Amino acid sequence: MSRINPYQAPEDGLPPAEVRFTELRAETWPDNPRRVRIHLTTTPFLERPDIEVVIARPSGEKVSSIDIIETIENQMTFTMHLKEGSASGTFTVRASLSYQSIGLVDQRSISFEGAETAV
Repeated sequence: MSRINPYQAPEDGLPPAEVRFTELRAETWPDNPRRVRIHLTTTPFLERPDIEVVIARPSGEKVSSIDIIETIENQMTFTMHLKEGSASGTFTVRASLSYQSIGLVDQRSISFEGAETAV
C-alpha cells in the first residue's frame, strides 16, 4: 500500500512490540565483492524503529556496520562496504530492530559467501 505522506503511519501498522523482520538477504556485487547489497523488510509499523545491521566473520570480527535511526521505510535496499582485504570467506549479517522505549524487539541473522577481489 502506497502512502501519500511517508511520515504518516500506515493503517495496518503494528505497535512496537509486534514489529518483526520479514526479509533479510545479502548479495555481493558482481563487479566488486567488497560491496554487499542488503535487502531488508519489516512488518508495517506505527512508530519508527531503529535498525542496526552488522556484517561479521565467524570469529565475530566486525567488518561493516550501519545504524538506521527511526526509519520511515519498512522496505530497504542499501549497500554496505567490507573492510579492505575482507571480501572472501563466510560472513554473517545480523539485523537488530529496536525502540528506545522498549529495547530489542527482533533480530535476524543470515550467512553468505564472499568472493575474492579480482586484481
